[in-house]
Amino acid sequence: MERSSGRAPPRPRCGLRVYVKTTTIRVPSETRDSLNALARKRGAPAGEFVAELVREADDHALLADAEEGWRRLSCDPAALAAYRAEADEPESFGPPLPEY
Repeated sequence: MERSSGRAPPRPRCGLRVYVKTTTIRVPSETRDSLNALARKRGAPAGEFVAELVREADDHALLADAEEGWRRLSCDPAALAAYRAEADEPESFGPPLPEY
């Protein structure tokens, strides 16, 4: 007969561990406090809120680059004419359009 050691039986261990790499950034305490307040208003952890801000900034930069490309195109009469000529020919984009 085994004697009880008074210890609880060992808990089964979970074999799946997910590690997320993190880092620390230095910001003024006012920025940290504003970030935490905004994250609380949204009901999200500050890290998730920062990730969302980064995605939004990336989207904004992508749209700004596209806008700049269109602006350059509009300032180049030869390039704009070539673009319009190609855009006026829908058949050049792929299979022929169905006839109705």
